[in-house]
Amino acid sequence: MKRSNLYLIGTVHLDVGAREILYNIIESIIPKIITTEISTFSVRYRTSHQEKWLQHLWNLIDSLPKERKIHSRLKLLEYQLSMPFEWKTTQRYSKVNNISCVAIDSGDLARKELPLWERNILSRRNLLRVTNEPDFDLDTYFEDCYLQAETILNTADKIPKSIHPLLWLSDSYWEKREEILADRIRKIYRKYLQKFGSNPQTKIPLVHVCGWMHLVTRSPWKTLADLLSDLNPTRIALMRTSNGNKYLII
Repeated sequence: MKRSNLYLIGTVHLDVGAREILYNIIESIIPKIITTEISTFSVRYRTSHQEKWLQHLWNLIDSLPKERKIHSRLKLLEYQLSMPFEWKTTQRYSKVNNISCVAIDSGDLARKELPLWERNILSRRNLLRVTNEPDFDLDTYFEDCYLQAETILNTADKIPKSIHPLLWLSDSYWEKREEILADRIRKIYRKYLQKFGSNPQTKIPLVHVCGWMHLVTRSPWKTLADLLSDLNPTRIALMRTSNGNKYLII
């Protein structure tokens, strides 16, 4: 892996099975600071509500018909209600190595959505709804997610705009959020470059951990990777597939 001052590491959200892959990649980079795609509001709110959410979920699962209790959608809900593995992993690394780990998202979305989860997600009606579809294997589900990520990362400029997976970036809200994230990373990057980078040969790696879609380039819309392209980031997408690949350097 080439040495760089900025690494963008893309994950498949909810795939807790990738946490050690993420940790090992960060460990190989030896960053001076880590930023993560989560807000301080989300961290605080999840910390104070996670235990209650999960207990409520488990109680609801107990009330379901036996054949629905082991549905994979329920495991995905458990992952959703838990602290994201990306934050837990970056926090773990930062504590072991005594470096800063910064939650840089704006928090607007979390303030709007998290307070509604108990009502909208944690209801027996919702659990019956999500378990009404055919069950599926979680490993296969996540492998399909990684294969989709690899395909889009390599062919983003060849996908019709009308069905493009990054069509959500055409919304001004998400466009602005991408700009805010890039601006915050840039400011932190410059601060640490001034602090550690007086010697041009010195590498002061900053690692940012986010969803893989933020690593896409050559799409019709500007992603985080596009907005930070002048800093020449190394883009690394986590991979957890049956062929043994653990990451993809783009």
